[in-house]
Amino acid sequence: MSLEAELTDWCQSYVRAFADYDAAQISAHWTFPAVTTQAGRSFAFKSAEHFTGNTTHLLAFYRAQEVASVERSLVSCHALHDQAAALIVADIMYAKDGTEIARWQAAYVLQRIEGAWKAVMAVADGEIEAWAARGTPLGG
Repeated sequence: MSLEAELTDWCQSYVRAFADYDAAQISAHWTFPAVTTQAGRSFAFKSAEHFTGNTTHLLAFYRAQEVASVERSLVSCHALHDQAAALIVADIMYAKDGTEIARWQAAYVLQRIEGAWKAVMAVADGEIEAWAARGTPLGG
């Protein structure tokens, strides 16, 4: 399987976990410690439990915004090593009636661990900007 196909599979699995509002399954796509950046700050997550707690708050925010479905597409990917890759994804969130709520791009660094791709780092600045532009700041 090509790197692009493997990372597309990872993206679709990840977005299904978001669509299911499943914080533990979202966390299972990561390895720890992990780092995210947003709004000029970096956040380190020392464990799956720590990350899941934060993700639970994020999912509550999405529910408050009435997100009913999510699309994710792979924009680009690059092998950094045979066991590491960088990718850019495009995310779109929709309301129940199909109206677009927000869209953004994000970047990830993934590492292959025991045969499975796991996120190590994400750059979430695009998401922060998208929600702020909508008047519903996230993070901040």
